Amino acid sequence: MAGAHPHVFADVTTIAVFDNSGFVGLKNHWVFDEMYSAAILASADQDNDGKISEKEAPSIKDAVLGPIAASNYYNYVVVGTEFLATRGVQNFKASMKNGKLTLDFIVSFPIPAKNDYTMVTVAVSDPTNYIQITADMENADVEAPDEMDVDFFSDNLKGLTLFRAFRSEVQGLYLRFKK
Repeated sequence: MAGAHPHVFADVTTIAVFDNSGFVGLKNHWVFDEMYSAAILASADQDNDGKISEKEAPSIKDAVLGPIAASNYYNYVVVGTEFLATRGVQNFKASMKNGKLTLDFIVSFPIPAKNDYTMVTVAVSDPTNYIQITADMENADVEAPDEMDVDFFSDNLKGLTLFRAFRSEVQGLYLRFKK
């Protein structure tokens, strides 16, 4: 594994989102450090009001998420032994809160629900450590309709061969769901 010292810091919370058909994807809430936030705002704030308008948000999406699109936006979802490829980002919103860039978006990984449990492992991390992502999986949550049976818990990924490229402190979110 190659690793860099982090240049960007992001505190991340995650919500696993389900609808009546199954797993929809991961709702991400990213809060960046002040220095990175200031740099992104300076490049995107066309009207110099210190805020991010709907007109300015697409350039932030391109600048921040564009380079990591090929890496599933650092959202990794595994079913069995297969890493799933995302179907893209939905509901992107960008704002400045207390001098920090805040991004909210859903990374789409549709998985249909079956009558038996489907097991899913989730991690949100930058394996290169360019962005030091602190993903608080202990406080991860689930949004699911009552018809969906969902169990989840967070734990260390240590020992899972599929995740050997991740730093040892990275936690995963383990999910199982069925109709």
